Amino acid sequence: MISEVKKANNSISFDISHHNPYWSKRYFAADWENWSVDRVFIQAYNEDNFKEELNYGAKYDGIAITDQQLHRLQELANNKNIDSILVFPLSGKPEETASRVKNSLNSITNN
Repeated sequence: MISEVKKANNSISFDISHHNPYWSKRYFAADWENWSVDRVFIQAYNEDNFKEELNYGAKYDGIAITDQQLHRLQELANNKNIDSILVFPLSGKPEETASRVKNSLNSITNN
């Protein structure tokens, strides 16, 4: 499917946010490393193993957090090993989440 869509419009990016490769294979039978996606964001939604997930995020295109983890933005923005941050609006209110992210990032850059 990806290759056919890219033939029609090569500017489309196929990105996923998923569990790290170990969890993906063991618990979800998801072999996303073979899916030929453009970017991978490792889900770091669980605070208990957040630091561990950062190691995976550094190996891929970035890290995914929820809108309940915006307190992590400064730490992630300052982490030279993390290229990108994806914020998932767990609240179901993407516009509100985008506003909160913008405010958080403004606070970071103004400090």
